[in-house]
Amino acid sequence: MRYKRSNRYKGKIKLKKLYYCFTYLLIISFVITGVSFSRFSTAITSTGAQNVNDPDPGPGIPGIEFSTWALDYGATAVSLAGMAPGDTKTINIWVSNKDSSGTVSGYNQNVTLELKTTVNLPLNYTLKRNGSPVSLSHPDPYRYVSEVQSFTAGVAETKYYTLTISWPEGSNHFMYRNELDYIELKLKAVQA
Repeated sequence: MRYKRSNRYKGKIKLKKLYYCFTYLLIISFVITGVSFSRFSTAITSTGAQNVNDPDPGPGIPGIEFSTWALDYGATAVSLAGMAPGDTKTINIWVSNKDSSGTVSGYNQNVTLELKTTVNLPLNYTLKRNGSPVSLSHPDPYRYVSEVQSFTAGVAETKYYTLTISWPEGSNHFMYRNELDYIELKLKAVQA
């Protein structure tokens, strides 16, 4: 009986030692890696130039102007239902570096348009900007990617595109009957 009782206490003592060792290792790892909890509080200070028209800015913090990321876009909805060989559909697309509130982006941006499809139908795609063709690369059978279109920081720009989807007249094989195709248009903007 005594043997069982002493083993039970030894188990609790071992568990307590293990807990202390784990706590000690945790504290040591925080010290070694330099991890602190200061990342949860942030103070913003300005070291930039103050307004030169203000004769005595005083001890206050000067106004801080943050650049903004603004991008707006739109495309007309076009139904491809009932499309047959020889048919053509157009989608009008616009991209702007100004949002709906009128704020112009404070960043240079590089924008690409990407078209994903299932390739179930033999459709052809052409993209034009203001009537001029935009090169579409074909990185894999399911994607078409436009060349990079640049937007300048602080300058309001809107670019208009026309995507033309056409089904060639000669591609009228019976296997395309009742076939579905899925087309997805993506807009990718990256800070330049």
